[in-house]
Amino acid sequence: MFDIIIKNGTVIDGSNKPQYKSDIGINRNKIEKIGSLENITAKKIIDAKNLIISPGFIDIHTHSDISVINDPYNESKIYQGVTTEVTGN
Repeated sequence: MFDIIIKNGTVIDGSNKPQYKSDIGINRNKIEKIGSLENITAKKIIDAKNLIISPGFIDIHTHSDISVINDPYNESKIYQGVTTEVTGN
């Protein structure tokens, strides 16, 4: 049993391999299995049909250091898949 299963997604993993359809099994906030998870249970199942599954993106050149004051959750970046920002001079 997994905490979360993301099913039916298209994986683009950044390794330069072609995209592929897969399920992702997650326990304790870590990916434990990538592959078919048919008939496996989970506390939460996310259907990613017609969606892309990819690791977060690092934005290494931003000017967001002031905008985070206006938007402390930085949702505009999160919606784009940015999970890490390098800011400042």
